Amino acid sequence: MKSKKINTAIKYRFVNLSVLSALVIIFFTNTCSFSQDIHFSQFNSSPQNLNPAQTGLFNGDWRFVGNYRSQWAAVPVPYKTFSFSTDTRLKTNFTAGTPALGLLVNNDNSGTSHLSTTQVYLSASFIKKLNKDSTHFISVGLQPGVTTKSFNASALTFDNQYDGDSYNAALPSGENFTNTRITYFDMGGGLAYLYRKNQRMKINIGLSVLHLTQPKQKFYSNSTDRLNMKTAISGLAEFPVSENIDVIPTLLYQHQGKYNETVVGAFGKYYLTPVNGMSTAISLGAFYRVKDAFIIAAGMDYMNFNVGVSYDINTSKLIAATNHRGGFEISIIYIFKKIVPFVAKKRVCPVYM
Repeated sequence: MKSKKINTAIKYRFVNLSVLSALVIIFFTNTCSFSQDIHFSQFNSSPQNLNPAQTGLFNGDWRFVGNYRSQWAAVPVPYKTFSFSTDTRLKTNFTAGTPALGLLVNNDNSGTSHLSTTQVYLSASFIKKLNKDSTHFISVGLQPGVTTKSFNASALTFDNQYDGDSYNAALPSGENFTNTRITYFDMGGGLAYLYRKNQRMKINIGLSVLHLTQPKQKFYSNSTDRLNMKTAISGLAEFPVSENIDVIPTLLYQHQGKYNETVVGAFGKYYLTPVNGMSTAISLGAFYRVKDAFIIAAGMDYMNFNVGVSYDINTSKLIAATNHRGGFEISIIYIFKKIVPFVAKKRVCPVYM
């Protein structure tokens, strides 16, 4: 079949990579029935990728998020992923709740074929307070968008180009690709619940279903392969255990097609002396992606910024090729908060009176 000759065509990266043969498939041949999804170990630092219902669910006016991931630098062609998003709540006269809007842009480049995935999504959510003291919230979100995938056929090698035991680039590949670029519409949705008692006590639980349209992925005209829906359940809690220390346990479970991913772990956050009246803290954490990798992470909250770095230590059978080296990741979140000027309700008398 022609589709088996495409080098590093569409594939799962976030799912179970527990056998050495998977590495051969990733870097040499794969079928178009597999789809590559954007994947971050710091999933809570990419909220719109995690769940569209997280749009606007933060303390502030505007949120800007940037993510970068470089995976498998130990192999000849590392995988690089970039993501940018922004979101805000809208000021309306609605009494039932608050709408929020967001924009998400992802770009991923992987494999010898330079398989490029670019995604542009609009996120919309509706956030409702469940009680008068504004500690309980529920949010529902939708995320329509467009995805473009392309690969460089000239960077690939094919069976017909091998003359005996050697490769001859001058020989014709024998392939006639219908498309080297595809574009399709996609849609996701989600629910989220937030309990926030104060800055150091909160619970955030979410359920999302992405790729509701199950779009076709057609590099070949006779291909009928579809992108499977992906279901994700996420949970995060933060609570103080001492005057300066918080514990933040985290859970993620994802299911797509016949693949599953489970990540469990926790951060410990230590609060430093506030800067200009704003909290400053450092965080250290450890996580385990079941049957795939240990993840070590660190972060810092400073003013309106949160910066995180993480590294995946590969534990699957791919260590024969990766030597335990997995993926490096960095995230930056900036939250803009408007300063509301003080306006006296009553006229203040001059000091000389």
